[in-house]
Amino acid sequence: MAQAVARPARRWWLPLVAAVVLLSLVGLWVWRGQQPRYQGASESRADLPQLKRDQEWGSKSSTAAALTATRSLAVLPFANLSADKENEYFSDGLAEEIINSLTLLPGLRVIARTSSFSFRGKEVDVREIGSRLKVENILEGSVRKVGNQIRVTVQLVHAGEGYQLWSQRYDRKMTDVFAIQDEICRAIVDKLRVELAAASPLVKRYTENVEAYNLYLKAHYQLFKFTPESMAKSKEYYEQAIALDPNYARAWVGLTSYYTNMGFFGFLPPNEARAGQSRTVQKALELDDKLAEGHGIMGVIQSYDFNWKGAEREFRRALELDPRSEDVWAMYDFNYLVPMRRLDEAVAASRRALELDPLSPFLQWRLGYRYFLKREYDRAIQQCRNALELDPTYFPAHVFLGLSYAQTGKSDEAIRVLEKLKQLTGGSPMTLGYLGQVYAMAGRKSEARKLLGQLQDLAKKTYVPPSCFPGIYYGLGEIETGFQWLEKAADERDALIMHVHLDPTFDPTRNHPRYPALLRKMNLER
Repeated sequence: MAQAVARPARRWWLPLVAAVVLLSLVGLWVWRGQQPRYQGASESRADLPQLKRDQEWGSKSSTAAALTATRSLAVLPFANLSADKENEYFSDGLAEEIINSLTLLPGLRVIARTSSFSFRGKEVDVREIGSRLKVENILEGSVRKVGNQIRVTVQLVHAGEGYQLWSQRYDRKMTDVFAIQDEICRAIVDKLRVELAAASPLVKRYTENVEAYNLYLKAHYQLFKFTPESMAKSKEYYEQAIALDPNYARAWVGLTSYYTNMGFFGFLPPNEARAGQSRTVQKALELDDKLAEGHGIMGVIQSYDFNWKGAEREFRRALELDPRSEDVWAMYDFNYLVPMRRLDEAVAASRRALELDPLSPFLQWRLGYRYFLKREYDRAIQQCRNALELDPTYFPAHVFLGLSYAQTGKSDEAIRVLEKLKQLTGGSPMTLGYLGQVYAMAGRKSEARKLLGQLQDLAKKTYVPPSCFPGIYYGLGEIETGFQWLEKAADERDALIMHVHLDPTFDPTRNHPRYPALLRKMNLER
């Protein structure tokens, strides 16, 4: 899922996934944007309640270590010094692999990629970075790639004082890339005196084929741009990596993420996307049953089938394998905790995520969305504002800022926010649906019907998620028609239908005679 560094021009779907996707994934969220002007985050960094899963699963040591570790680190994006600027995917991938490996160590708190990468290309003193991210140490580096030769230069800096703890240069062949990553991780462990549980390599090799790995990094880089064009490229690269190494489980999971994002954003009909998801994630888990993200995605698939016991089983397995994976937590949070009405735990999970990724607009929004579902609208508004301070174009923060204003009777503010979003997105289907809903709630029915007509025209040309329609009809007082669209969304497994029983948008359905049957269909009845 945001999940934070200078990037290509954003398009409307980039912020959304995140969302949710984000949830599935994505983390999710992977965001690059403006220089952060982070305010109001102290609330998010308050002492967190011990998560309920610690008692249930006996995982106290991993969670407690993540929040109370005496050693902390941020890995900044490695500078790409190659003549070919397209090699940024490689320098990014190298830094991210180090983050992923060090995150697994129980004695070290590692800031997530989104926050660390938000400082790309900015002349910010390491002491300021350490203060913003609340870490003791910073790892920075550079990568130069020429043909089959790579030079990686890294230095570990004490953030509080700004002095260098360690530096090293590696001149190697591409075939040594995994060894370089492991050596860097071990040097950090040694310098920070982090205790290791075993002497095994810190960086797991999912393939011995370096070219397949290179293609995987290209695919991963393109996937998280979240445009239809970039995701199409990611699919090509994943498939090329798999062609070189059919047993590359991580590439199969990446291909699963492609289908997940395409379905969530409406670029593929959900049922078509889910077929691709199921096929690729099953293959990944056949190859490596210990892939936490693979089990997390299986949990997402089960949730779309409204099989909540199956979803819980997969999410539990994923968190046992990697209890500190923010991608897995994002999936578990959105696709299980919230549908199961466990909103207090969902809030705790969102706060915990912000501890590890404080400059993520996705995570700031995610906490705001939980408050929206709890009908704590002032808190929701503040969190959405925090997200927009970090990224003024962030799609879901605009949406739920507007909807929170509407729920508190501030119709003019709600319309202003969503009309601005319409300009930013060029009139995406979801934007039209939310704006039409707010128009209708404010009594501006002719404008609401105009947007409804635009959505109906769009639906004749391309796929439009059914969840875009009900809110407008409810605002217009046409409850029966709105309910028909709500049932269609459930039938098509529209991701945004999963919280129907909690979302204030759907309050007009509560007393409808068909509402209990809808909850039974989704296995959400009490």
